[in-house]
Amino acid sequence: MADLVIMPKLGFNMNEGKLVKWYKSEGDAIKKGEALFSVETDKTSIDIESTGDGYVRKLFIEEGDKLAVTLPIAIIADKEENIDALVSDAYAQLGKESPVEDKKEAAVQPVESVADEGPAVKAVTVAGRHIASPRARRVAEEMGIDLESANIVGTGFEGGISEKDVLQYVASAPKVRATPLAKKMAEASGLDLSSMAGTGVYGKVMKKDVEGAFASPAAAVATAVVGELTQDGKEISEKVPYTGVRKIIGERLSSSMFSAPHVFFTQKVNLENLLELRKQVNESQEKKTSVTDYIAKAVILTLQKYPDLNSSLVEDTIEKYKSVNLGIAVASPTGLIVPVVKNGQNMSVVEISKAASALVAKAREGKLTPDEYSGGTFTISNLGMFGIDQFTAIINPPESGILAVSATKDEPVVIENGKGEKEVAIKPMMNITLSADHRIIDGLLAAQAVAEIKALLENPLRLLV
Repeated sequence: MADLVIMPKLGFNMNEGKLVKWYKSEGDAIKKGEALFSVETDKTSIDIESTGDGYVRKLFIEEGDKLAVTLPIAIIADKEENIDALVSDAYAQLGKESPVEDKKEAAVQPVESVADEGPAVKAVTVAGRHIASPRARRVAEEMGIDLESANIVGTGFEGGISEKDVLQYVASAPKVRATPLAKKMAEASGLDLSSMAGTGVYGKVMKKDVEGAFASPAAAVATAVVGELTQDGKEISEKVPYTGVRKIIGERLSSSMFSAPHVFFTQKVNLENLLELRKQVNESQEKKTSVTDYIAKAVILTLQKYPDLNSSLVEDTIEKYKSVNLGIAVASPTGLIVPVVKNGQNMSVVEISKAASALVAKAREGKLTPDEYSGGTFTISNLGMFGIDQFTAIINPPESGILAVSATKDEPVVIENGKGEKEVAIKPMMNITLSADHRIIDGLLAAQAVAEIKALLENPLRLLV
């Protein structure tokens, strides 16, 4: 049975996808589970597999094309199966002329339009309302056009409205079609939507079209610059567009920093006992654990003890979560990404280590699925491997906190010896800094949480029981 393949919706906020690569061509055989194409989201590229066996009978878009989610991009069917109806329906959804329809006689469409409506056509005609073909009604609905109030001239049978009439009306209508977000952005910036060429379905103006209006033509691609100076005399070596993942990261973190009042709490942690315990654990098993794995376990236990930290402010409601979904910030080829270890409250240190290692590896290869980098309730950002002494991290919305972990370094520390006397000793010390959303987390709670994390890391046997 023929299967209509659509542009997948790979995340809650995904409205369109970019087809990066076709792994099959028209006429190729394909098995269930084989990669059919690769699609790019705002964070990564993902291979999409076929859900059944058959032949690739039709491809509707080219590599590099962008398309709204759920619209058709291909048909997989048996080699001799008639797919004319499916092809026609797909072209109708895409707002394109169907080559299948062009093969039919001109008289076919009027009869088909009336027959498809059945008795309902007569009722509509008697009521003085427009007669329209099923495809015309579907396209009009998708485009938000009211056939009864729109002044559309029908060229079909007995003045009925065809799909071509709807598309012609859209092409000539003065009204600009745009997404709500695009309209809001344009209004706030004083931009004229009527002057923009929309890249969405049926020419709809999208968010990216409005964003593109702010950029000069020279900023469309990265360019090397020779001899160009700024007004104050700085020589420019290269101009790189502020777009893609880098722009998305910037927008999200800017929104977080300015909408959520951040409050910061720092503690020094003595890792002497933890490093010794980790050494013993790694010597006793094949899977090697990292310091981050133990920090993750300490954070998870702390979030369970102080559940107000494991929460989000959603409009006017504070949502507290039973699930502890811990994000671990990782540098990937496309920028910073945060894979999420789901339901960490049910995992041991070793289980956390296995889950985190697999996710980090996929993140660095750019192969994370949206489910693997969404749904977090708290995040750890560890820059210790880069020798950073201390830093503060911006909260990953809609979470309420993030823990910044710095490098472990030998430092002189005042301790009490066996005689009750104070002396200076060299210990492996690490700084941790909690960034908390002060709208929902009080300073006292944040301080208690940092103290708990410190206590767990300095008494690491508690992480194993």
